[in-house]
This record gives sequence, C-alpha cells and structure tokens, in this order.
Amino acid sequence: MKVKFWGVRGSIPTPGPATVKYGGNTTCMQLIGESENKIDGQIVILDAGSGIRELGMELMKLPKPLKINLLITHTHMDHINGFPFFIPAFIPGTIIDIYGPLHYEKRLEEIFAGQMDYSYFPISTAQLAAAINYHELNEGEFELGNLHVQTHYMNHPVLTLGYRITDGDKSFIFTGDHEPYFDFISGVENGTLEEGDMEDVKAIVEQQNSRLTEFFSKADILVCDAAYTPEEYVTHKGWGHSSTDHAVDWAISAGVKKLILFHHEPVHTDEKLDEMEAYARKRILEKGAKELSVTTAREKAEFE
Repeated sequence: MKVKFWGVRGSIPTPGPATVKYGGNTTCMQLIGESENKIDGQIVILDAGSGIRELGMELMKLPKPLKINLLITHTHMDHINGFPFFIPAFIPGTIIDIYGPLHYEKRLEEIFAGQMDYSYFPISTAQLAAAINYHELNEGEFELGNLHVQTHYMNHPVLTLGYRITDGDKSFIFTGDHEPYFDFISGVENGTLEEGDMEDVKAIVEQQNSRLTEFFSKADILVCDAAYTPEEYVTHKGWGHSSTDHAVDWAISAGVKKLILFHHEPVHTDEKLDEMEAYARKRILEKGAKELSVTTAREKAEFE
C-alpha cells in the first residue's frame, strides 16, 4: 500500500518559487498498490482540493470506463473546490462514488452542487456526464472491494471524518483537518458550570483523545494534520488544526510506523517545512522512538 500526494496545502493554493519543493495545491491524495493508479483494482482518492485536477488528467490515460471512489474528509473549500475541474467527471461512462460526512443542514450532494452553482461556475453538477453517487457517512465501517474502511469523527469546526483504510495486513490513516480535543469551557468568562461539571468535561476530553489514539493504533502510515509549529498553535488554538508536536506525540503513543506531516500552512515556505520536519525528527529522538520514521508530504511523492 502506497499513498501518492497530488495536493498538500491547506486553505488556499500557494503557487510560486517559495513552494516548488513541496507544492502549492490543496488537499488531494491517492492510494495505490499493485499498479500505478489503483489499489486492489480500484481507484481510491481522498479529498478533492485543487490537486485533484492534475490527478484527473493522469487518470484519463487509463482504459475506460473509469470507476472512482472519492472519500471526502469534510466540505471546507480547500477539500472540494478542485472537483469542478476533475476531467473524469465530464466523461460519459465514468462512475464516481463520493463518500463524505452526513451533514444536518445540507446533503453532501447539495454541497457539491452549490459550489457549481451558475453564480460561481459555468457548468452545474446536473450537466456532468459521469454517473455520480453520494454516500453520507457517520462513524462506522464499510468495504470497498477487499479494502476495509473505518471512519472516525475528528475535531474541526465543521463535521469531519478521518479514514482508516486496511488492505490485508497494511493500514493507512488520513486525519483530515484535526486538532486535539481540549477544554474550551473553563476559560470562558462568566461560565456557568459547577466544579463537578468541569470534571465531567475533562473526562470527556480525555476519553475523546484516547479514542483517537486507539483509532491510530499500529498504523503503517499516518497522514496527519501538522499545520502549525508549537509556537503558532498557541495563537491558533481552536482553529481545528494541529502542530508538529501533536502529530509526533500521537504517532508515538499509537505505535505508528510512518508519520507524514500534512496540511501545510499557506505562509510556510519550502525552507520552513524543512525546518518543521527537522524539528519533528529531533522530537522523535528525544522521546526515544527510534522505530518511528517521519517525512513531509510532497506533491507527486509516493510513500509506503
């Protein structure tokens, strides 16, 4: 099992000379196995940021018709706004199964259609030639052929799912956007919770973070939100993204084999990302976790 990256940034594409090493496209990756573009005979894509445009061009080289599985962590624009430029969606005979979190205000299909409303885009989803099926998910498990998929709620300002995909004895995890659960109530002025209630809040926070570590347990590959340095996280707490410290500590606690730092901040240059990876390596050594390897997600790079 390998992961190939087509987009590694968060928030907004960042083209330019300062991002050529790691890339400037937003979130998109592909699982591959026995062939260059498939795993277990299937096309499996995670998220549809701007990186999916070039992936679509690559997939057009394959025999037709295409059957594509697209797993969406959440519907913030940097994770879906490449879909209108995904060429296979315009080709008759293509089948695209889109999986994503169940929202309570809008259906997944409505959200995808909304960004292709005529006010924003000249072609609507109704005009796409591909057959598109939408599958709304809660926490749970399902199968994609011989691949076993588990979903887990993550901590982000919109409903977000992390994915654990298992192929035989190999497992891959993508967190999507996430930060540790924390007590955001006790610091609020004029709080109304009693002391005993605060103990309940702390217990819930610990339980949710423990569940997450269990979800990560023994993964071969963990692609983890590591948007911030520890110093940056202090002023961005509550934004729904993690630091390099968080990513490293989760990987160590869960016994992960390979950690891939992901969701690079738009302001982080190639040089800054090099520094963050070096910092992560140092932290791993300081904690004595020599069995854990770490790298930084880079467009077109493949890791296993």
